[in-house]
Amino acid sequence: MRGAKGVSAIITIVVALVTFIAGVGLGVYVLAPVPTTTGPQKLVLGTNTPFPPFEYYSNATPPKLIGFDIELIQTLVTRIGYAYEWRDYQDFTALLSSVAANGTDIAIGAITMNGAAGATRNQSMKFTDSYYLSNQGVLAKTSDSTAYCGTDTICTAQELDVTGRHVAVQDLTTSLYWAQDNLPNVTLGIYGSVTQVLQALSSGSADIVIIDKPAADGIAQSNPTTFKVDGTIPTNELYAFAVPKADPLKLVPRLNSALAQMKSDGSYQALLNKYF
Repeated sequence: MRGAKGVSAIITIVVALVTFIAGVGLGVYVLAPVPTTTGPQKLVLGTNTPFPPFEYYSNATPPKLIGFDIELIQTLVTRIGYAYEWRDYQDFTALLSSVAANGTDIAIGAITMNGAAGATRNQSMKFTDSYYLSNQGVLAKTSDSTAYCGTDTICTAQELDVTGRHVAVQDLTTSLYWAQDNLPNVTLGIYGSVTQVLQALSSGSADIVIIDKPAADGIAQSNPTTFKVDGTIPTNELYAFAVPKADPLKLVPRLNSALAQMKSDGSYQALLNKYF
């Protein structure tokens, strides 16, 4: 989703606070913890929802945390011999800060590991091998007849950078950084969560949303009468799972091995087919 340009400085400032918050449970929802009895060691898995099709909640009662990222990491963790519990952080900043502070064992959330954002993030956390290649997308209201990306489905900065246009993005994501770098003439609305971003679009506070293309597709497919995808912004972002910088549990090589095994035995492709 999401990137980390400039996040190292933020992590330095808030890392102690986030560690405290994670410890007392404020701002974090703990989902279906595995009982701390005899058995496999339990890992704390952190995410930030909603971001379909990667991490979001089902319509079941009670809601269940599902998505491509969710099932993939659960399978990987189980294969390398661990149990797990989930924490859903209320914003992306807290998720990144928590893993950098060793408050979360693995951060999961369509996290970009390459480019300028990835280079900055690598200063405070360590990544597994990439598991998904993504681009950015432009989300608009279904009722909006404006051709934001011209006559094709490829969106350029020149087409989107219109004075007076209001663009909504989620804070501390590659969507934000792309907009900041390429759209100097728009009015940029920066929000803490995807829910707030979509509310801005629905209410008319924003003309369009820039968000990871798979998420844009998932949102539009789930809400076709409200949202539509206007086009793709080519950015070639690589998603990966993040662990604390020192990788104290030595998870990265084992997760990489399990990921390679899933790709060879067909289970990775089965998850792709399920969610995309």
